Amino acid sequence: MNLELSKDYQKSSLHTIAPYVGKLRTDVVQYLIEKYSDENTTIFDPFCGSGTVPLESWILGRKTLGIDLNYYAYVISKAKLFPYPNFDVAKKQLDLYYNIVKRNNIDVNISGIPNWIQDFFHPDTLCEIVTWTNALMQNNDYFILACLLGILHHQRPGFLSYPSSHGAPYLRNNKYPKSEFPEMYEYRNVYDRLLKKVERTYKFIPKVDFSCEREILNINALDIKNTTHNITIITSPPYMKSLTYARDNRMRLWFLGCSDWEGLDQKISMGKEAFSELMDGCFCKWSNMQKKESYCIVVVGDILFDKARNKSIPDMICDTASKFSYATVDVLDYPVNQDRKVVKSESKIKTEKICIFQRR
Repeated sequence: MNLELSKDYQKSSLHTIAPYVGKLRTDVVQYLIEKYSDENTTIFDPFCGSGTVPLESWILGRKTLGIDLNYYAYVISKAKLFPYPNFDVAKKQLDLYYNIVKRNNIDVNISGIPNWIQDFFHPDTLCEIVTWTNALMQNNDYFILACLLGILHHQRPGFLSYPSSHGAPYLRNNKYPKSEFPEMYEYRNVYDRLLKKVERTYKFIPKVDFSCEREILNINALDIKNTTHNITIITSPPYMKSLTYARDNRMRLWFLGCSDWEGLDQKISMGKEAFSELMDGCFCKWSNMQKKESYCIVVVGDILFDKARNKSIPDMICDTASKFSYATVDVLDYPVNQDRKVVKSESKIKTEKICIFQRR
């Protein structure tokens, strides 16, 4: 079966609020939601990452629940699910924070900030970032906080750092030496750039129902409480160390108060044995949560899982699902955007598999 993707699909600008590795294609997610659920279904994503599934679910009028252990993923998913109603309201709130930041910025001391963080910013810019972050976190303002994280580092003028990469934080001072590009090392006003970022985020937001039930939780996938709702599961679990979600976002995590990115990566970018145990635990829990005939859709990279038996991750997922009362309905594939999924060995993942199961 081929994916019948809508030619009229337009991606919401909320999806671009902040970068994240391994994001699902939004048009594919829309297709899966529309085909395997209805308006009475709750869409559950136990590895929601950057919130693609929850946001598309909300846009399509479904109740939705997403969870993720990565606090950065939690923040940007919350931001996408709970934005301000429009840009004018967001700007008014931004201006209120600006007044708070002006009062508190003089009290910031950056001497205790790790050198690897200080290396990326003009000192005055860094003081402002810290003050903005503190104010936004104290008020649980995930939307503006995610916008701030989204412009934290890059070489473009609209971002806040010295020239660096946009995904994983690496300085590019060899490519852009200060002697030749002095303007790239000057002070950058946070408010001006944050305002433009918020405006870009509202460029296209489809009409959504703000009364629709939606939630994002920062917990382990196995800690979700059982429920008897009519649930469709659509998710993409972490691929056995092929993606390092915490390492690539270590600077954003630091500003969020999570300095142990290595410990977080060990939990979410796990090895083969731990990944297999996680999938066993998940399917066991999901089978108790879902009603019969409900759908469970798991998107994974077509990576070799067991070389001796020539068994791929999709093969393992299908075998695991069958142990917990799930029948395999179909396994689909589609090409991966080559600029966004690279394993550590730099070998590209050519396809992802969409494993579709039904609770028996």
